[in-house]
Amino acid sequence: MKLYLVRHARAEPRGEWSGHDELRPLSQRGREESVLLADSLADDPPVRLISSPALRCQQTLEPLAVEYAIPIEVDERLAEGESAARALELLPTLDEGPVAFCTHGDVIEALLTVLELRASGADDDASCCRKGAYWRLEGSGYTPSRAHYVEPSGRPKRRDRASAARPETVRAAALDLGSTSFNLLIADVRRDGRITPVIREKMMLRLGTVIAHGGHIPKEVSKLAVETARELAELAEREKVQHLIAVGTAALREASNGAKLADAIGKALGAPIRILSGREEARTIFRAFERRLNFGSAPVLGLDLGGGSLELAIGRGGTIDYEASLGLGAVRLHAELVAHDPMRREEATALRARVRSELAPHREAFLAGGAVRAVAAGGTVRALARVADERRARRLPHPSPAPHLPLAELQALERELVASAREERLALRGMRKRRADLVATGAVVLTTLAEALDLDAYTVCDWSLREGLLLEALEQGLF
Repeated sequence: MKLYLVRHARAEPRGEWSGHDELRPLSQRGREESVLLADSLADDPPVRLISSPALRCQQTLEPLAVEYAIPIEVDERLAEGESAARALELLPTLDEGPVAFCTHGDVIEALLTVLELRASGADDDASCCRKGAYWRLEGSGYTPSRAHYVEPSGRPKRRDRASAARPETVRAAALDLGSTSFNLLIADVRRDGRITPVIREKMMLRLGTVIAHGGHIPKEVSKLAVETARELAELAEREKVQHLIAVGTAALREASNGAKLADAIGKALGAPIRILSGREEARTIFRAFERRLNFGSAPVLGLDLGGGSLELAIGRGGTIDYEASLGLGAVRLHAELVAHDPMRREEATALRARVRSELAPHREAFLAGGAVRAVAAGGTVRALARVADERRARRLPHPSPAPHLPLAELQALERELVASAREERLALRGMRKRRADLVATGAVVLTTLAEALDLDAYTVCDWSLREGLLLEALEQGLF
């Protein structure tokens, strides 16, 4: 086995970063170090890239991911403060060739101590690892017995994109490989953060249903996912997209073969797939809400109801105070708990019980945040908002441009949807065919959540994960 044990490159100083530490990006020097790392490994490049959830670790591996079209796998076991025992759990999975771990100094020191490896190439005071450097560990089986310390040096062979003059507007694309659908947003992104959509494309795959019934994405579904990704890549090419960002969410991070499928999709796209943790997804979505709606200093609860999971975050003034990712996606719950149409009373009861149970460990933290507003996004959320909007338009000559879902309206709509059959739901004004089977389940989730968190309404936001990804890339100087 061969393992490159990489310490992340230099990040922006903690004292100059006001956001969550896991989102602290690489500095200009760190971006140069990440390119030097890729140059250093060019003679025997890794076939897998596994990163701590920290953004600075993922960015350190990005030049390798781009150069070799390898997805970056995010694993909590490499997070700062984790034990060596947790990181060692990953070793039996390394049977495909050289692998790179990108983690933190404390984790590297702990691993070297447990493995009793102190090696050639390191000064006495560098027995851990300097930022941007790595240890090459080798051995037979899954236990490394030799180590060599390397500090990449010289000038980067590749052009550092961040240091080049950047145009005022860039055509970029964000692709969300979700549990319900694959969603592509092609947009013109200005350096001041304005995003002008060019094309929105949605391909329904319902991977979340497959996960709910076994945890493994079957071969035929995987093939369809790769073909779908290839079609979306061709669309991006036709539209002259300069930068494509692709991420996987609940279905790919939870499926037993999710990483393998992400690799195949990445090759079809010609771009690496970053599998987001639930926490990363919640934060990215919240940042999009914040930019779109200008929260100000009051605490706000943001949520995104997807097919596989429900992301929640609360924060104010550019700071996220608490976030959670819950297994309450509409596709997942519908597949697990709803077998009849119309939904039976006991099925609705089971849905409400599941929402309360999943939320219970986090409820007090969200209540303590004192949110004065709740913002929601997701396909099912928008479907409910459209139906409510149509009804409101009959009563009001000029309905609000930002859909507003008061709890009382949502409760009434939920009762109607739960009691109705699919054909009846399709007859509702504002209802779209692809959401008709999930909208009742989603209504139960949103109603139960609002009641549990003492929310009186949802504001529905038209920005979510894809816009958040474009903003994140812009802030990091990736284009």
